[in-house]
Amino acid sequence: MVTSPSRGPALAKAVADRTGEIVRALRGLDERELRGPTALDGWSRLTVACHLRHGAKALSRMALDGLAGRPTYYYPAGREHERPATLAPSAGETPLEVVDSLVAHSEQLQRVWGSLDASDWELTVREPDDNPDLGPLPLVRLPLMRLTEVEVHGTDLGLGLNDWSSLFVDVALPFRLDRLNMRRTNHRHVDGRVQGSWLLVATDGPVYLVTVAGSETCTSTADVNASASAVIEGTSRDLLALLLGRPAAAPLKITGDQVVAASFSQAFPGP
Repeated sequence: MVTSPSRGPALAKAVADRTGEIVRALRGLDERELRGPTALDGWSRLTVACHLRHGAKALSRMALDGLAGRPTYYYPAGREHERPATLAPSAGETPLEVVDSLVAHSEQLQRVWGSLDASDWELTVREPDDNPDLGPLPLVRLPLMRLTEVEVHGTDLGLGLNDWSSLFVDVALPFRLDRLNMRRTNHRHVDGRVQGSWLLVATDGPVYLVTVAGSETCTSTADVNASASAVIEGTSRDLLALLLGRPAAAPLKITGDQVVAASFSQAFPGP
C-alpha cells in the first residue's frame, strides 16, 4: 500500500495545521480581497474557499459512509453536473460567511477523523457502481487527498503561506507516481499520442522510471543509471509540483530528449 494506514493520524493533524493557516489568512481579508485572483487561472480566493468547503463536507460524508459500509461519493450528483455549483457561494451567501462555513465543515471533518481507531484507517471506501470517480481506496487516502487540497491551494492563494510540508511531499510524491498508472485512462485531457520514457530523479530521494507504450503506463523505482528518453531532475518537492501542474521552486534540470521531456505534462496533466 502506497499510503500506510499508520499515517492516518499524522495526515489528519497536518490537514488541521494547514487549514488553520488558510483560515487565518482568509479571515484577514475584506470581501474585495476575498474576490481577488489567485495563481489558478479563473479562480478567485473565494472560489478556493468554496472548493475547500465542499471537500471538507464530502470527505466527512465519505469517511462516515466507509465506516458504515455504505457506497459513497465525492460528488453525489456526478462530477460534471455538481462540481460547478461547489465553486461558488450559495444564493445570498457573503464571502465572509463562506469562510465561516469552511471553518465549521473543517472542524467537523477533524471530529470524524479523530473518532477513528487504528483499524478504521484500513477500511476500503467504495463508490456506487453507477457513479464512479475516484475508484475504491483505503480510508487513509482521504486525509492525503485533503492534505493535497489544502497544501496546494494554500499556496495558490498567494497570501504568503508556508511552502508545502515535508510530510506532504514525502507521502504525496510516491502516491502520485503510483496513480500515473491510471492517469491516462481517467483524465479527459490526456494526449494519447505521447509516448516515451522519463527518469524522474529526486535529488533528495528515490529515482523513478515512468514509461508510456501504447495505452500502457508503468511507474517504478529505478537506478539513476536506468535507460530513459529524458531525465528530469529536481527536489522531491519540485517533482511533486510537476505531477500536480504547479510551478517548481527551482528550475528542473532536463537532459536527454528535450521534446520528450517537455511532453511529460501532456502525457500526465496535473493534478
